[in-house]
Amino acid sequence: MADHNKDAIVVVRTYSDIAAAVSAKEKLEEAGITATIDDMDVAGMTPLAGIELKIFSGDLDQAKQVLES
Repeated sequence: MADHNKDAIVVVRTYSDIAAAVSAKEKLEEAGITATIDDMDVAGMTPLAGIELKIFSGDLDQAKQVLES
């Protein structure tokens, strides 16, 4: 497990569809990358900013590779 004590949390991708965001999160986690989803859904309204998939900054390069494969 990576030491993320000094890593910032960054947005690796933004989605407009929760199913796509969940699928990407699962793909990252299968590769050993901790990921979270922040959908910014307020009172059931569609998020204007999109659904953010967040990771630790130290995993950014690997995460991009995983998501593009």
